[in-house]
Amino acid sequence: MNLANRDLLSHSSHAVAMGLWVTLQREARSGKFEYFKPQVPRRVKDNHAVHPVTKKHIKRLVYKLVQCETKIPLSKLSQDILGDMWYWYVDPKTGEAVIMGKVRSESGNTVPKELIRIFDEVCFINFSVKDLEVLAECYCVHTDEWTKLLASKYDKVIKFCLDYKKKIEAKEPVL
Repeated sequence: MNLANRDLLSHSSHAVAMGLWVTLQREARSGKFEYFKPQVPRRVKDNHAVHPVTKKHIKRLVYKLVQCETKIPLSKLSQDILGDMWYWYVDPKTGEAVIMGKVRSESGNTVPKELIRIFDEVCFINFSVKDLEVLAECYCVHTDEWTKLLASKYDKVIKFCLDYKKKIEAKEPVL
């Protein structure tokens, strides 16, 4: 089972947050930073900049570059999967966008079936133009103000991704 689809939220326990808080306090008290090392800047004299009043060279603080991802790893999604999409909604428990499709039951009735769950808005960039158009046209079902707010965020990202992909296909300047 995909780890992103697991129900990992615990509304009654804040054990992870408390463990992080205890670790931060312990490292701050001891002064030995094992996990959270603060950056200490280096002082560098700028030979080209002179303070107008004191006529001394200005000193700058230089920090090391932060090690971070240069490319966001995105999961592969099969394309054009939303042809039989019915509606989508925001799960109030997890904040994920849940896309529901139409499926025929044994009795011949149309019943909803979960097609995909999207936790991060960045995943919409993986969708094809056809899928993004289907999502942009489809209305989001929301139950309260919280899910309405989250749905509006997802809507904005869907429209941005659709415009971006259409500009790329038309070979127009993106920015």
